[in-house]
Amino acid sequence: MLGLQGESICGVKGDMGRFEIKELTVSDWESYKKVRLASLKDSPDSFSSTYEREQAFSEADWKARLRPQPGVNISFPLVAESHGNIVGLASGVIWEEDSTVAHVYQMWVLPESRGKGIATALLKSITAWAEVSGCESMKLVVTATNEPAASLYRSFGFNPSGRLEPLREGSVLETQPMVKKLGNFDFGHNSIELEQ
Repeated sequence: MLGLQGESICGVKGDMGRFEIKELTVSDWESYKKVRLASLKDSPDSFSSTYEREQAFSEADWKARLRPQPGVNISFPLVAESHGNIVGLASGVIWEEDSTVAHVYQMWVLPESRGKGIATALLKSITAWAEVSGCESMKLVVTATNEPAASLYRSFGFNPSGRLEPLREGSVLETQPMVKKLGNFDFGHNSIELEQ
């Protein structure tokens, strides 16, 4: 077990068997560090940050990422866990400057766990959280050349919004902003198959 302290949000039966979606707490900083660095190493073209930058973070830096930050109204860091191992990561953030929009960051699933419903479960959890928090829309950015991720987001109701932007300074890759309108989340239709 990775020692997660966060409460399980839901138990889910997906194509890979049972997994749980859990909210991270500050006490989970080591597990968060491990999965975040794995995501940056595995998918360097999917994130504006880099493995080299974040591997240099101190314990205080990692803990700070799991606490409320200046300018952040609410954050909702999640992981998907299967058989004691973290297999996915995502975070919802509502910024103080616009509390009507929930942003999705750090979406990543372990390569051998992709296509099994984990990203969908993470997105559904963030969508439900955003709805309950009173948001009117959700936003994210996806690397323009990452068609599998863009396809997932489109199937989940996200649409391209705005022009392409650089992934990070000095990168030739571009990202596509996407937006999803909220207010019609059907908790029955969009529900995750919960284990009793």
